[in-house]
Amino acid sequence: MLTDEYTRPRDLHAFEIAIFCALRLEADAMIAMFDDIWEQEEQYKKGPGDTNSYTFGRIHQHPVVLVHMPRMGKASASSVAASLRSSFPYIRVGFLVGICGGVPFSGCGKQEIILGDVIISTHIVPYDFGRLYPHTYIRKNLLLDNLGRPSPEISGFLSKLQGQAAQTGVKNCMRADLTLLEYPGTSKDKLFEAGYSHKHAVSTTCTVCAQCTHPQDDVCAEALNSSCADLGCDSSRVVPRARIQTMNIKGYSASSYCPAIHFGGLASGDQVIKSAFHRDLIAKQEGVIGFEMEGAGLWDTIPTIVVKGVCDYADSHKGKDWQIYAAATAAACAKGILKIWRGSLRRTEDRSGEEQSGPSPTHQTFSGTFTAGKNIYNGSTFTAESINF
Repeated sequence: MLTDEYTRPRDLHAFEIAIFCALRLEADAMIAMFDDIWEQEEQYKKGPGDTNSYTFGRIHQHPVVLVHMPRMGKASASSVAASLRSSFPYIRVGFLVGICGGVPFSGCGKQEIILGDVIISTHIVPYDFGRLYPHTYIRKNLLLDNLGRPSPEISGFLSKLQGQAAQTGVKNCMRADLTLLEYPGTSKDKLFEAGYSHKHAVSTTCTVCAQCTHPQDDVCAEALNSSCADLGCDSSRVVPRARIQTMNIKGYSASSYCPAIHFGGLASGDQVIKSAFHRDLIAKQEGVIGFEMEGAGLWDTIPTIVVKGVCDYADSHKGKDWQIYAAATAAACAKGILKIWRGSLRRTEDRSGEEQSGPSPTHQTFSGTFTAGKNIYNGSTFTAESINF
């Protein structure tokens, strides 16, 4: 007989957890982590004025709703959060899950972040809210200009997450879910010197790039849209890092390696940062360890925990090679976090009237593509769907 952990809610009032994803690859990675997916969305009627699109399902013991954002950015995040409230009055926490740019060194260089690591927000800084003067940009930093602190419930939970027992539990879950996902490898994790521009390496190839001698100088349009391999970026300008060197010496395997989890501030704005100079400047001024684009739009509307996988270093050399892996690590981390998140008493009491679901699908881990097991509630029919890129 099925336990209460595997029941399907009758209505939207039973949902206390919302997951927000801005990109399709982020949503695909998160849906692949669902233990159950409820496709009969007609059972769950949206509230008046709710324009959002949702995927309903279960992660561990929790009914969850994934919100598919129509586009990136703070305005989109704010809009979907407002619409969500009209249909889901009892949402207690939102998880913003996806990818971000990471600050490679923080804490006076003591903390190293490498590609594939996960950043969990302790606070959000709206770094692009300010005044632009001819000689400089100054962020508005008065009390009313900044976002609020996390709620007491979220603050307490984040404190618990940083404890050794919780960290061990989350990482064990991540290892299990990432076992079959191929780690891109340290050879593809290259951090170039902050002053080294992404440009044509051979001066005779491009007259514009040939005149680029400082990070603020122009590079050609072709260089902006080319990979480091295409441009011949100088590997001698790669910064050596202790974590990468240790991994190369000790080796790693899919079954044993687990990305590191970092807690800290995230800079949130509508600009995609592709400048090591500005990355380091903002990181030093604001004390942040990563850059993303939606957190500021959710933060003051829904109690939010931002979980982002690091896919680049927010510099001119950034590419898309690590996006799928970083989206997967963030999704696996979010699932691990949900294993120790506790539902409310109201949610427990409401379960007495819920319907029992059909058979639970076999849990599947990541392979080269995202694969999600889905229960289709039309009798006992079960289908599995693979989502390819």
